Amino acid sequence: MRRIIPFILSAVIFAAAFFLLFCKEEGFHQRHWAFPLESQGSLTVDPNPASCGSCHLQQFGSWKSTLHSRAIGPGFLWQLPRIGKHGSENCMNCHSPNPETKNLLLTRLGWGEVSDSAWKSGSEENGVQCASCHLRKGKVYGPFPKDGNKNRIFQNSNIPHEGFIPQKEFEESEFCKNCHQSPETAKQVNGKFLMDTYGQWRRSEFAKSNVQCQNCHMPDRKHEWKGISDPEMVKQGVQTSLQVLAKEEGAEIISELKNSGVGHLFPSYSVPKVYLEVWTEFVTGERKKISEKTLGWMLDLELQKEIFDTRLSPGESVLLRESLSKEEFSKLKRVEFIVTVDPKEYYKRMFQDNWNYKDTFLEDTKPWVLPYLKAALAEANSAKYELVRLEWRR
Repeated sequence: MRRIIPFILSAVIFAAAFFLLFCKEEGFHQRHWAFPLESQGSLTVDPNPASCGSCHLQQFGSWKSTLHSRAIGPGFLWQLPRIGKHGSENCMNCHSPNPETKNLLLTRLGWGEVSDSAWKSGSEENGVQCASCHLRKGKVYGPFPKDGNKNRIFQNSNIPHEGFIPQKEFEESEFCKNCHQSPETAKQVNGKFLMDTYGQWRRSEFAKSNVQCQNCHMPDRKHEWKGISDPEMVKQGVQTSLQVLAKEEGAEIISELKNSGVGHLFPSYSVPKVYLEVWTEFVTGERKKISEKTLGWMLDLELQKEIFDTRLSPGESVLLRESLSKEEFSKLKRVEFIVTVDPKEYYKRMFQDNWNYKDTFLEDTKPWVLPYLKAALAEANSAKYELVRLEWRR
């Protein structure tokens, strides 16, 4: 009998481990963002964001100005004929998640058939819209009220969509993970995922302090999702300084940029670049750039090779130090520290390279590809902006 007990104990432990690994109940995040999303089926409400906006005016107004609402833009559309139906469907998981809007896009490309549904033509151009996050199988989901009252009645047949199902997960960073984090099986460049924003946050002090993505990108639940393309948002996340220190042998110019409030690497992806420049101006009228640095993850056009990675972790700083001789300092009139952000640097390179070889595109794809590519290139070229200009004068 004694010999049997260890065997039984081992069997129990094995069964428990099997249950934990394979029979554990699937969490809300996994169900809600199981790509590809399931069809909504028959709807009793209009899924168009403008319809939602008739009641949720503030959220709709904010959403209209976001990159989420423009996820189906020229920079996305021109690439679809070139990556094919399967590749396009994978990209649409995040850019146009609902199967109904996917089908409308595929139909425009000649890869699908128009279906009779509440999703009218044009819905696909709304990108990541209200239904993408809040609607599943005809039911509306959202966060608990801001007052924290979990005892309210959320189902009411007398209001549109009969109320909603509250879920605490709407205020967790993991809610954003599926579209802002490469899966574990995804391609890596020099051991790094192309999308690792969630992972960067997870490894930071922000995660340990329970500061979620939504705290910064959806403050007070505003549906704005501001990021690297918004100067004011970026200014809230970094600190800059400029010092000119006189010394016996001349002077030292110290410029600093610190990632003081961004909860992930700055910048996060390989697309944006941040340029730091220090300029001097002398009483003679001569103006000279004496120091420069690029912050970002620079990859080749094929996303195969890392050229450099100078991104700043949360709390990390970059210093630009330059020394002037006594004679140079005596003639120094002004110093400028200029920080410029190019949110779409990689896209500019990639779009321009494709435009340069546009004559090699398949003839039957040119009517679709070329107008969108031209618009995408113009959009990318206009995205650059000056973030900070600090000045020292004698």
